[in-house]
Amino acid sequence: PAPAAGAAPPPAAAACGGGPGRRDGQGSLLAASAQQLSTPGSTSAAPAPRPPVGGAVLCESAARGGLSYGTCKLRDGRLLAYHVEGSGVPVIVFHGMGSSRLTWLGTEPLSEICPGVQLVAIDRPGYGGSSPPPLGYSYSDFARDVAELADHLRLPRFCVAGHSSGGPYALAAAALLPGRVVACAAISSDAPYSHLAAPPELREADDFNQPAVLSDSGLYGQEPRAFAEGMRRSALEKGAPAKAHAWKSGIDGWLLDFMLERLPWSFRLESITLGPRLSIWVGSEDVEAIKIGTPFMQSLVSGSQVRVVQGGNHGFKSDPKHLAAILTELSQHW
Repeated sequence: PAPAAGAAPPPAAAACGGGPGRRDGQGSLLAASAQQLSTPGSTSAAPAPRPPVGGAVLCESAARGGLSYGTCKLRDGRLLAYHVEGSGVPVIVFHGMGSSRLTWLGTEPLSEICPGVQLVAIDRPGYGGSSPPPLGYSYSDFARDVAELADHLRLPRFCVAGHSSGGPYALAAAALLPGRVVACAAISSDAPYSHLAAPPELREADDFNQPAVLSDSGLYGQEPRAFAEGMRRSALEKGAPAKAHAWKSGIDGWLLDFMLERLPWSFRLESITLGPRLSIWVGSEDVEAIKIGTPFMQSLVSGSQVRVVQGGNHGFKSDPKHLAAILTELSQHW
């Protein structure tokens, strides 16, 4: 079917005035976006919200060149920040742990690397410009948030993709929104470590599950909040746009990811009915836990496919050719 609203700007974009964020040959869009939305302590980091559009969407700013920003006010009052790039088949994408929606902005326009796709990138709860998650928040709650956002963007159907810790969120949407999610890409995704059938080597490969006395990233025997605060300080000091934007509002997003990945998931991977429209992507040089978890997840979802990127590490999706391959495959299922 033709994308119902994917080819046209969403309501928030249409209501916004022009603003900074133009692309140039030096790939300055990411820096411009970060300056506008992410710089710690900057008085211009978050423009004053304008009146709601249609009672639901608040407009932060807009950028020229096919990129627009928005903030969706959810039914419970929380805000979900997002940006939209390109036009065509809608793909809602979810960043990884300690990252933000800015990680989906490349140095080249999306219209050049993958024409015919509209990318909707969100700051997941607790990251960037989005509100922190409420007590007891789960992957299932996130799927409901995605459905609300899609309603406000007038997207009856859409594809989803999630990178790293964003993978389980994409899988949750695929499992719980079967009438709306057309296809899903889980990219270097974490697997359900607490699944009853999880192989022992999967849990053993989880770096965070190691004793703190044996590993710098081991959290057995240390306070996760203190660990996350240290990561936040480091990210803000380094100032990399996607990371600084991620941590600007605190550590709640990181703590949520850490806990949800290692608790029993609130949905069943086995309930996903996409078959070959679910692709699980992994780099041949990826993190060990991801390499072990990929075939395990495929075994749980009948008909799903594995895509191995030769030479790819955990961040291979940031290479334009790999991102184009992922988005192209999703759009072919449309």
